[in-house]
Amino acid sequence: MKIRKRAVAAAITFSLMAAPITPVAQAQTPSVSTTTEAAELIGMLAQILPANNKQITQALTALALVIAGIAVVAPLVEAGSSIRNGTAVSQGVKTRRITVGGKTRSYDVVLPAGHSADKSYPVIIGFGGWQHDAARTRDYERFETATDGAIVIYAQGVDNAWAGAPYAKTSIDEDIAYVRALIDDASQTFGADPDHVAVAGLSNGGGFAAALACHAPETITAAAAVAGAYYSPTVTGCERGAVPVLLMHGTNDDIVGYDGGVRHGASFEAVKDVFGTLGRKNGCVMLPRESRTGNVTTIEPLNCDAETRLQRIEGGGHTWFTNPSASAETARFLLQYL
Repeated sequence: MKIRKRAVAAAITFSLMAAPITPVAQAQTPSVSTTTEAAELIGMLAQILPANNKQITQALTALALVIAGIAVVAPLVEAGSSIRNGTAVSQGVKTRRITVGGKTRSYDVVLPAGHSADKSYPVIIGFGGWQHDAARTRDYERFETATDGAIVIYAQGVDNAWAGAPYAKTSIDEDIAYVRALIDDASQTFGADPDHVAVAGLSNGGGFAAALACHAPETITAAAAVAGAYYSPTVTGCERGAVPVLLMHGTNDDIVGYDGGVRHGASFEAVKDVFGTLGRKNGCVMLPRESRTGNVTTIEPLNCDAETRLQRIEGGGHTWFTNPSASAETARFLLQYL
């Protein structure tokens, strides 16, 4: 499969350089299982092609989905059709601006195919790593390709950072207020269901996803963190309330080490300690069971009030994983609770 994917990636690269690509007009309903390879191809292509070329990013996404046997709704650009009076909205990216605490902030939203303002939709919110804006976050998370029927939101941090980290310009309370305002705006504007909101993030954004489960459990229904940066304020002093949580972390992470450490002059917690904190918060008996499939060791405690799972990626580094697909794994977990 690796040989095939690399050959496909190379072929697509030359195609992109030769001519523009028109996305397929008709769409089939994607599922988590059918989009795993598409997510992996997108990740591979994103490493080969220029990350700052919007046209190339859109085209490679369409091509990767077609190769995986999935068509996408055209066009893959900002949707211009109305969402009022029950009018269906084409799938695309829209940027919304909201006011929180006297400051103007924004978020990007991708509506599901066939969206109608007359309906209510579950929500997945993605948070990016440090220095990643909402558009960059979408480039690798791509939850719209791994979910069906959900509104997908890519949040925008102040100065491309999230609270909890020493370089963040905001406090935990400020970014939680932003998420609440974002959910409220998406509910009023796009029919987002505020009672069915799941979150996921990478690195700094993964730490903040865990922080929401810790400090604002009433706001979300599930959380997933990939290569999370768990600086000390992130998951300390948690509020009561069980929230299903998935942690994915590589044993060879040289940025946010699996066993904890110090970075930017601040300490971050070991993954096992964060897992223990969230597990106890979720009422688990911390006598974890382990199982291994391929390069993934899955660790789960007993008798939890809310599912608590750690996927230790053996040999994995600091990345949004493609083996296994972080998009597919986190979406599969979160969708159970939406």
